[in-house]
Formats: sequence, C-alpha cells, structure tokens
Amino acid sequence: MSRRRSRRDLLTSWLGAFREATEAMVSARKPDPATALRPPGALLPDERFLEACTGCGDCIPVCPVEAIVTLELESGAVVPAIVPSRKACHLCTDLYCIAACPEGALVSPGSAERVRMGIAKVDPRICVTFHGQPCTLCHRACPYPDRAITMIGGRPLVSSAACTGCGLCEFACPTSPKAIVIVPERNLVPGLRVPRDEFPAG
Repeated sequence: MSRRRSRRDLLTSWLGAFREATEAMVSARKPDPATALRPPGALLPDERFLEACTGCGDCIPVCPVEAIVTLELESGAVVPAIVPSRKACHLCTDLYCIAACPEGALVSPGSAERVRMGIAKVDPRICVTFHGQPCTLCHRACPYPDRAITMIGGRPLVSSAACTGCGLCEFACPTSPKAIVIVPERNLVPGLRVPRDEFPAG
C-alpha cells in the first residue's frame, strides 16, 4: 500500500514538474507587450495605432522573413508585433506589411530607410567590447552601417537620427541577455528619440 502511494506520489510529482516546465516554456515564448515592437509604419502616437489596428493580421503572412507575430495586450486586444531577439525586421524594399494593412494603422514613411520602429540601445555592462573583447556583429548586421551604428574605438555607437529600430543588431548580438536591444518608438521622447525613462521630467 505504501509502495503504491509512493509510486503515485512520484508520478504526481513528475507530472507537476513537467506541467510547470511546459508552462514556463509557453510563457517564455509569449512576446512581452512592453518591449515588443510595432511593425514598420505604425501610427504615432501609439494610441492612434491601437485605435486604428483591428488585429486582422493581414500584415503577418506577407512578411517575407516571418518577423511579425500576434501580441495580446492587457486590454485583450490583439495586435501585430515584432520581437527582434527572435526574428528581426529586414526592412524589405516594398514594405509588404504596410501595403497589406487595410485599416491605415501602418502608413508608408516613404522608404525603408525612414522606418522608425525604435532605437537600438547598447548596455556597456553586457557588451563585450566594453570589456576588452572584439565584436562587430551588431555593426555588420545593421542595414545602415556607419550611419545607424558606428564603431568608435572598437565599441558600437548608435545614431538616433539614422536608427530604424529594425532589430537586426539585437538579433545578431551573441550575449545573453542581449547587450543591444531596441527601445520601442512609443517609449521614446518624440523628436529627441531618447528613452523616456532616461529623460528628466519637467
């Protein structure tokens, strides 16, 4: 009897551990609404995009690199999003996602070079170049090297004027956590394009 109970308890324990591990994996796969990017051409301010986007998903299947996924917000609304650490935007010349949007939530900025999804931010505490190790992966991945990302003294420097926020640098970064991440455009100070949490209030 005790042996049967012991086996049952062991099986229950294994199943519980498996369930917890599965739930953790599923949770890890879900995009973080705070850091996920809007697709190219998303209306600003962000409230305009959220009002215009119906969550139809027409922009998702037309993405040549399958970078656009669905994101469920706390409000329950479902919108398209890009998680650059998993799959970055390749800034395709024709910007198919914008052309596919039937509601005008995504509007052409004129060219891929003028897309503004966010801005890359380097964390010197993590970036190996700040600790004496050579690395140019983010610079090589950037679609506009020496404009959006410049290597100064062997370290990456991001230009707020040229960075599109495509996320190719974040995707290419070899560290974990990433030493370079994209701050979504909605979290930047308009005009200045610096993260709101770094800008002194008032």
